[in-house]
Amino acid sequence: MDSRNLIRHKTQVVCIGAGPAGLTASYKLCQNQIPVVILETNPIYVGGISRTVNYKGYLFDIGGHRFFSKSQAVEDFWTEILGDEMLTRPRKSRIFYKNKFFDYPLKAMQALLNLGILESILCVASYIESKLFPPKEIRSFEDWVCKNFGKRLYSIFFKTYTEKVWGMSCDEISADWASQRIKGLSLSKAIINSLISPNANQDRAKVTKSLINSFRYPRKGPGQMWEVTAERIKEMGGKLFMGTHVC
Repeated sequence: MDSRNLIRHKTQVVCIGAGPAGLTASYKLCQNQIPVVILETNPIYVGGISRTVNYKGYLFDIGGHRFFSKSQAVEDFWTEILGDEMLTRPRKSRIFYKNKFFDYPLKAMQALLNLGILESILCVASYIESKLFPPKEIRSFEDWVCKNFGKRLYSIFFKTYTEKVWGMSCDEISADWASQRIKGLSLSKAIINSLISPNANQDRAKVTKSLINSFRYPRKGPGQMWEVTAERIKEMGGKLFMGTHVC
């Protein structure tokens, strides 16, 4: 049957796109016995930018996608879909600066030894200065980071990394974007976190996302989550059309 006729006569909901949002919405609709048709432009993969691509037998994630949420409902949904295939993994993030690796989230003693006592003092002094004399207007990524970390740490860690990743100057990136990407984090919180022993059972509702020490991840990459979700939708009667463009 032509998909256009199916949509016109037998469905109540048409979902455009088989990314995480579209598949989650469709899954919940199917659970409530509401017929759904999903139209996805990609001819092979679901998941949008959270897909996992198979290349010559090797699985590649399109970008990194850690699974971490402060919402228990979201965490429960992931568990419902993948069960034991949803693994918990320790986080290992590092910054390479002046031929030395800095663990992130920061570890106080390591940062002190790597930067040196004088540089560490200057970074803290710069942070204190930013608190005593904050910028009058917070318009850009640069303004926001300088306010929350001080100009010295901004120039050491944030400026070059951000401009390299996003391909534009930090003074052209909005402060709103910075507050979302580094939400709830400041130098003082990073220092306090580094002085407290990591807790594997830390309260996910309270921890700052940038400071988590573990995260969940599907055994075969983020695409596995959405591939299984798509199969569940079809099992419940939902229709998925791949390689379909919406005009």
